[in-house]
Amino acid sequence: MKKKSLFQASFEESLNLQDDPISGEFSNKNLASAQEKEKYRGTLKSYVWLTVLTIVFIIGPNWLITVLTKYLYHHSEDSPLLPPVHNFLPNWLFIIFLLVWLLLILFGKRFSQQFILIYRGQFHLFVTFLIWLIVEMNLFFLTFLYSTMRATGTILFFVLFGLMCYIIVRSRRTSLLSLLYGKQEDSRGEQDWLGRLFHKVAAFVFKYGFGVIVVLLILRLIFPQMIGFSLDILVVLLIWFVGDLLFVMLEIFLIFPFMLQGYYKWKYPEEYREWEGQSVEEWYGKAYLKKHPELLELEEKEHHAF
Repeated sequence: MKKKSLFQASFEESLNLQDDPISGEFSNKNLASAQEKEKYRGTLKSYVWLTVLTIVFIIGPNWLITVLTKYLYHHSEDSPLLPPVHNFLPNWLFIIFLLVWLLLILFGKRFSQQFILIYRGQFHLFVTFLIWLIVEMNLFFLTFLYSTMRATGTILFFVLFGLMCYIIVRSRRTSLLSLLYGKQEDSRGEQDWLGRLFHKVAAFVFKYGFGVIVVLLILRLIFPQMIGFSLDILVVLLIWFVGDLLFVMLEIFLIFPFMLQGYYKWKYPEEYREWEGQSVEEWYGKAYLKKHPELLELEEKEHHAF
């Protein structure tokens, strides 16, 4: 039996993504909000406003993290942590990240159909920007905790994080395959036990994890001499680890299914256009039709059919 893929569903099967109980409501609200904003695309006001928002809320936070890392790296005398041995987020790395992000935006200009513009914008916001931000946050923490964690602790931290990411991705892949094609089983005819295990572990961690952190902080305040430096480090590591996991879960459980819908609209443009009841001009946009006039023949055929 041919192995099912998340990217090989038929048009009819891809429609099942809209019934996802996890991301369905988020996708619908996000799409409706983005469609409302699309009305202002192409105006001078929208370009100016978009530029300001990009500088303030996308480039700004990442630059701030870079500057803060450099400042604290050179002013760590009063820090309870061991002195940092290396700045993992130098200015030149920020410039590389910025250039890569801008190049991805330029590459995305190739996808200019009206129906895909929403997904293109959301991709740069919820995927590339957030990945850039989370990478910088990790480099920030690494700069000041590496001296304490050492190479062994750092490797163990990211190996454990990678394992959790694998379980999250595997679990979500299984649920999406079931959504697209119906209930799936692995090659041995067994249910995805890793997925069930993850849900149990994740439920336990997120139910009691933050509570444990709060209790530890309270104990730290009550017994500062008995519970000190080691606990502080543990709490920071937990916040770092849980923060990374929350980001991965956001991307995998909410953002990826939304982007997958955009992929299938790009793969089956005419089927989705007819299903959503839009004209050729509404679906592709005037600018795109100027470069692809052959698509106008579709609308003429539709008129003749009626």
